[in-house]
Amino acid sequence: MNGLNEKYIKENTSFEEIAEHFPYLISPLLEIGIKVIVCGDVKWGTLGEEIERMGLNKDEILEKLNKIAIEQGGPVKSLKLDL
Repeated sequence: MNGLNEKYIKENTSFEEIAEHFPYLISPLLEIGIKVIVCGDVKWGTLGEEIERMGLNKDEILEKLNKIAIEQGGPVKSLKLDL
């Protein structure tokens, strides 16, 4: 898949995955009113669950987030070390 057909972010994408692999999406999500991090911890659940709970347009939000992800080159490399 190339270009705008690639889907990095889907409705079942967890907030943990967004925070770890797509941290640049946290700010655009906040602008929509969706918090990824609450009280210093990553929120539980999926993006789709939160979009539905808030009554927002799922397709529009997923399209916007995937466009940003494609422009940013996809997921960032994780430096998470299990020691």
